[in-house]
Amino acid sequence: MLITKFSKHIFWSYNKNADLPDRIIIEQVSLYGEIKDLIILSKLYTKKQITETLQTLKNKYMKRINFIEKVIL
Repeated sequence: MLITKFSKHIFWSYNKNADLPDRIIIEQVSLYGEIKDLIILSKLYTKKQITETLQTLKNKYMKRINFIEKVIL
């Protein structure tokens, strides 16, 4: 998926026309995105896809992941 739909600061280290795997997009937006980016993410991916990806990050970023699961999803 192209990353142009999200805030530029999330993917600063990638080419702006990069076609990244879904897992990378979900991780980056979840960790570094603003509320508007999280809303876009929830419209582009299913709850199951997002939740499965976030489970790999939960131990390290528990507060952020809990917020996303309770408020955004």
